[in-house]
Amino acid sequence: MSNSNAAPGTNRWLRRTVVAAMALGVAVTAAGCSGGGEKKSAASPTPTVSQSADPQAEAKKTVEQTYRNYWNAQTKAFEKVDVRGTGLEKYSFDQAYSKVLADVANMKIKGSAMRGAPQIKPDVTAVSLDESPKKATITDCVDVSKWTLVDAKTGKALELPKSRLTRFVVSASARTVGDAWKIVELTRQDRAC
Repeated sequence: MSNSNAAPGTNRWLRRTVVAAMALGVAVTAAGCSGGGEKKSAASPTPTVSQSADPQAEAKKTVEQTYRNYWNAQTKAFEKVDVRGTGLEKYSFDQAYSKVLADVANMKIKGSAMRGAPQIKPDVTAVSLDESPKKATITDCVDVSKWTLVDAKTGKALELPKSRLTRFVVSASARTVGDAWKIVELTRQDRAC
């Protein structure tokens, strides 16, 4: 009986130790040389560890990386006018996934493709870890000035309306699908950023 009571406590201690060690590794990597290299107090990393181990902060970091991966996959899909081999399914689901599929199909019909890449500056503005599935909201300023629509065969740039926005606000929603975060909705707003 006493062993079964000790095991959960030991497991809990081991989990905390592993999480703290991982968080310290992340904190040290992120901090670089800014810590000054002092060895005075072993307790000084504790605030950094507790901040890095914060589930909200970790979720925000994961969501932001998923969002960036989604844009990379979308950029590849638009360049080769094919979603196969881009990893799009790993980072998107629902409306965000089907929208890229529809855009790629439309580009195939029109014989167009994209060259270059958009510049993004995502900000994960909210994360809800108490829901199932977990949810997050991202706001972004997307710059498409170096992302060009071209003729897929010739590579020649196609003319676009001169009045179009080349920097605009995007709102995105993410949620967990199983254990993985995925972008599920992306809305371009008709306002500059």
